[in-house]
Amino acid sequence: MPLSKHQLEVALTNRLRLIEPQFMLEKMGRKWSGSIISTTFKGKRDLDRQQMLWDALEAAFGAESVHCVGTLLAYTPEEWEVNLVPTAGH
Repeated sequence: MPLSKHQLEVALTNRLRLIEPQFMLEKMGRKWSGSIISTTFKGKRDLDRQQMLWDALEAAFGAESVHCVGTLLAYTPEEWEVNLVPTAGH
């Protein structure tokens, strides 16, 4: 089942009730991979975030979603900014 970037974004936004999400996704072969940024992830552990993402994908697209989605990482906007800002001297 081919999955568009738009379908993926809409499914995750709606099922997780993401607040002001930003998607940094790219197609890698047959799978979508990348990062999702939203304040919805604030206060949640990495493992919980991953479980949220995969539960939402399975609910939206069924078990076949593992064939369409690769690595997705979830960040809060603050975490994303820390990862983007180069450290002094680099």
